[in-house]
Amino acid sequence: MTIEQILFFALAAPVFMWFVPQAWRPWGLSVASLLASAWLISGEVISSLDLLLFVGMVVLTVVVWGVITYGKPSTHPETESVILPLADRVAFQLFMATLVLIGCVAFLQTQSLDLVFLPVGGVLLVGVGVLSVNRLNGASNDDVQVMRLVAVGLIGVVLLVLVALKWPPSASFFGQTLQWDAQSLAVASPLVWIGFSYIAFRLIAVLMDYRAGRLAKQSYTLRDFITYVLFFPAFTAGPIDRAQRFIPEVFRADDLSSARLVEGSTRIAIGIFKKFVIADSLALVSMSPVLVDQTQTTTGYWVLLYLYALQIYFDFSGYSDVAIGLGRLYGITLPENFDRPYLQRNIQQFWQRWHMTLSTWFRVYYFTPFSRMLIRSPRKIPQPIIIFVSQMTTMTLIGLWHGITLNFFLWGVWHGVGLFLHKMLADNTKNWHKRVSANAWSNRLMTMVSIFVTFHFVALGWVFFALPTPDDSFTMLARLFGMGM
Repeated sequence: MTIEQILFFALAAPVFMWFVPQAWRPWGLSVASLLASAWLISGEVISSLDLLLFVGMVVLTVVVWGVITYGKPSTHPETESVILPLADRVAFQLFMATLVLIGCVAFLQTQSLDLVFLPVGGVLLVGVGVLSVNRLNGASNDDVQVMRLVAVGLIGVVLLVLVALKWPPSASFFGQTLQWDAQSLAVASPLVWIGFSYIAFRLIAVLMDYRAGRLAKQSYTLRDFITYVLFFPAFTAGPIDRAQRFIPEVFRADDLSSARLVEGSTRIAIGIFKKFVIADSLALVSMSPVLVDQTQTTTGYWVLLYLYALQIYFDFSGYSDVAIGLGRLYGITLPENFDRPYLQRNIQQFWQRWHMTLSTWFRVYYFTPFSRMLIRSPRKIPQPIIIFVSQMTTMTLIGLWHGITLNFFLWGVWHGVGLFLHKMLADNTKNWHKRVSANAWSNRLMTMVSIFVTFHFVALGWVFFALPTPDDSFTMLARLFGMGM
């Protein structure tokens, strides 16, 4: 989000919350999320590629909703007599109209008929899919099993899209292939699907919860599910919420009290200051290939590293503060994402305080089930190997989520090794740790040393995150310790 978009959303919140009746707010949030996500994807002018990605995102969201609500009773009494309850039919018609409206606006901007046919085609595709889903009560067990297999297929589709976006060669290929008009070529050469990483996590989480039977017994309405997936404050940079917690808040649509107004506005102001003042200023002088080449002293390299560590924290946490603050203004309490991560005593505590919703997502949907699968293996795998493989694969996946490059892979390996070594060290020094902690002075000294070591381990790992190639990263690491200069 740009600062102009943030301010627009913030100023619109009091108007929306004070003048829209409470019963209409869930509908307003759904339509606002659709319109805002289209604006965030397109920027100033909607191109053919922008519209294609937006329509594809809405189609995928509605298809996932159709799968997870298959055969479930609805909270609406009309479900007994119609394929879709009244609320979902209204929502579907409203979303169709919104897509067509966006296409018409794009047509007026560019005079390209593609920008009308794309949303109309998407509307028809969504309509066929939704109307073909039997949401009457009493679906058979066989039908439910089939839909669970469909859920697995949809998870695969979402993962394939993520790979296509995160792997530079495929992103470049599809970007050049899909940009069929001059305007698209002018505004975006690679394939960039803003916000899809966080949308993908929400969709995968819902599909996995559906397979595991963790979703609510009553089905979610299309209106609320669209809001959950496309909620504009968290659209581009998280936090990643769970449907079970988020959707009940949408349904309540709490009033905007003076306390919530002050809290949300303050949080937004803090986030803007972090991102657009501190982080953007540090970006000019922190670690980058150009500045690394221009630096001549070991001290200078350490300064670049420290500045980058601060920059990336203020950048990520600033965006999270903005999202949380906007959510407060619109009556939604989003989960916290950062909590003093650089002041933690070990790497495990760091990941419990850094991008907390991301690390929680991977723990719930990958690390825990994968570890249990290894534990239950008939081959009796030793526990240290289970811990190593689980932590290493989890962290490499987190690294590759940022981009499928060798450097992001190495960044994940760096943290995977760190977590494994910490686990082994902690398990074998419990008695020593108790003795040291018993004395106030030794405990305070150990805390200071632990924070110092943890921060520098994380900071050194940012070398792989910030620089483009392994050669650049290893050269920087060597120079930090006075070698290779």
